[in-house]
Amino acid sequence: MGSMLLIRRFLVVLALMFWMGGFMFYGAVVVPTNRIELKDMPQRGTITQHVTEWMNFAGTLALLVLFVDTYASAAGSQRWRWVCWAGMVIPHLFLIWLHRELTKQMSAPGFHQSDIKGFLIWHRVYLITNTVQWFAGMVFLGLTLRQWRREDRVGANPAPEPRNANAVQG
Repeated sequence: MGSMLLIRRFLVVLALMFWMGGFMFYGAVVVPTNRIELKDMPQRGTITQHVTEWMNFAGTLALLVLFVDTYASAAGSQRWRWVCWAGMVIPHLFLIWLHRELTKQMSAPGFHQSDIKGFLIWHRVYLITNTVQWFAGMVFLGLTLRQWRREDRVGANPAPEPRNANAVQG
């Protein structure tokens, strides 16, 4: 395995660990802790707002790394990896837009004292879209591991030489 291939794969693993792993940790640990500690305080929304800005940035970088790996990989069965990549990118673009819209709503004077039912509907859309994106990321990871294994097998087992070279020439 060449050093560039190893570096590319390392970056893919690192990008997925930081982005998707961060997302899972955030959802499983940070959000519940934030709810317990800050209850209904306005700071709770401010914290999640800032964290999701960084998560969106990490996602953008990770998607660029995943693009490079998918593009550079052997042609094989890349179609499904591209479908999963699109399944992460399209929601990502929507999430960045929606995050800005939700931030505008939260920044409005008196937001925390007003009826936030409309906000909560769009927030739920945000969470569902995140889940779709996460699922596409997990499928992408599985397909990537399978693709890498295929590439390694092909690289380790080049096509065998014919047993009788004279038979091929004759």
